[in-house]
Amino acid sequence: MPSTVDLVSWLFVVTNTFRLFAYLPQIMAALRCPNGASAISRATWSYFAVAHLTGHFYSRLVLHAPKMSAVLLGNFLACSTLVAIVTWKRIRHRAATAGEMRPAPLGAE
Repeated sequence: MPSTVDLVSWLFVVTNTFRLFAYLPQIMAALRCPNGASAISRATWSYFAVAHLTGHFYSRLVLHAPKMSAVLLGNFLACSTLVAIVTWKRIRHRAATAGEMRPAPLGAE
């Protein structure tokens, strides 16, 4: 019979592996957003990414838990992907709207 530690370890791996798929709707929403994904907080998702990365290193170097480390690395990559997409969308949105915000040259009316 598996120990409590074994059960909790596998529960962590399974639930957090499926969490990788939970990032997909947020990523797809960012890709589809026409206004630079303004509703998505880069600060929040960047913090999540850093937290997952530090968890990855802690689980790898201190706990020597490769499954946990792999899951946390996957979560880091998903968060980082979202941050990269939002950054890219905001740069493109700013570039697209920059011309709309400039005043017309004098005498162009």
